[in-house]
Amino acid sequence: MKYLRRCLKALGWLMLALGGLVAVWLAALIAANWNDDALTEAAQRALQYTPPTEQALEGNGYLILMGLDAPAGGDAIGDAIALGRQRLAREIERRRWVEAHGDRQEGMPPSIPAENAGNEVLPDRLRCPVGEADCFAWFVKHGDEVQTLAKTHQALLQRLAAAAGAPQFSNPAPFYLLAEFPPYGRLVRAHELWLAQAALAWVHGQPQQAMDIARQAVQLRSRLASHSNSLIASMIALAMQHRELRWFSDAIAHSRSQTPNTVSEGVEELLSVPLGSLRQALEGEKQFVASLSYSPTDFSALRMPWEDPPAWWQRPLNRVRGWAYLHQQSLNLSIQNLQQVQALSDLPANRLEEAFFDALRQWNEEIPCPTPLARLRNATGLCMPGMGPSHHQKYIQRIADMDGYRRLVLLQHRASTQQVRVADMPAWLAQSPQALRNPYTLEPMQWDAATRSLVFEGREKQNQNPDQSPTYRIRLRS
Repeated sequence: MKYLRRCLKALGWLMLALGGLVAVWLAALIAANWNDDALTEAAQRALQYTPPTEQALEGNGYLILMGLDAPAGGDAIGDAIALGRQRLAREIERRRWVEAHGDRQEGMPPSIPAENAGNEVLPDRLRCPVGEADCFAWFVKHGDEVQTLAKTHQALLQRLAAAAGAPQFSNPAPFYLLAEFPPYGRLVRAHELWLAQAALAWVHGQPQQAMDIARQAVQLRSRLASHSNSLIASMIALAMQHRELRWFSDAIAHSRSQTPNTVSEGVEELLSVPLGSLRQALEGEKQFVASLSYSPTDFSALRMPWEDPPAWWQRPLNRVRGWAYLHQQSLNLSIQNLQQVQALSDLPANRLEEAFFDALRQWNEEIPCPTPLARLRNATGLCMPGMGPSHHQKYIQRIADMDGYRRLVLLQHRASTQQVRVADMPAWLAQSPQALRNPYTLEPMQWDAATRSLVFEGREKQNQNPDQSPTYRIRLRS
């Protein structure tokens, strides 16, 4: 018993000593994070949102996209604009709530429900399969159903045309924590239905009518991409562009000698426009990151809706993490990193890999993510700003990949118009201008003689390629 008492006494003193050390460490942690940094000018701008003026909304095609799912009534365009205005006003109201209450949703004005499902617009079974060699032939096979859907959703297609040709087009909606998006799912399927209509017109000997539809599709997608305020919207526009390029590739393959020169010139014109950078989308991402600072430091805003609430033992740890988190210093660092990513997004593709490698090394050297005991001041916050840059490279390379695919389709078009023989293709590609070469290597695009295919090796997985391959391939048909 005597030894047991001594052991318990020693254990008690040990626990007391450990408790004292923990108390001292927590006191030091709180003291180190007592004062936050002042916000930089860039961070202050990211926190600001100015609602659009009436002049900016008048004739703004983006409002049509925001109200794309409005019930079809007597005025298809006007009803969509009215719903778009309602959604915009509600989003502004909801952002103000987030500014005042963070991510607490009790009492937050509800979003206006959106009919986002696009399967009724163009069912999955009618979409051209990923591995299908000829989408034009696919849509001819299902032509009656496609035409029926186009008539059923005539009001929806009218809205797309109105948005594409609106006097102005700009995204007036705030991008913030808990933001709602326009019915992008419906937009994507309607855009695809548009292209299916254009494919039928081309095959049925109406290439000019097909080009009129395709030009509207390109203009709408281009406007969406140019005025994106989020990476989500940019990637949606990129997926839409992949379908456009696949359409142009099929149209070139189905071209006949009697195809009007004006049509061929139109294809050349639309394919010659290079892709823009993600600078505008990253500007919106700054506002989103800034809106995270309105939330409390329990990190509930970082929990996905499908994730379980934190366990009881995680809550005190989250509280300690909150004590080691400085809102303003972390926001300053995040905005600084996004500014660097913006600059990197403007670089040509052949310089991206090295530039990102240097930037990541610099970030890790200047703002290292500390171990729990290595640094007390903003230990949690220092780890958060550096979480995104490595992922941003993938988004930027997706843009470069799509530009490589655009170059490949343009090469297909020029080879067709110039009637380049298959045997001469390697030499012809070797003489291709720099603007039509591999954007990463600046070498000529590849030629696969076995399959008679133009080939471009991208960097990122592509869901619309077979097996999600980053390789883009266009087989030349006789």
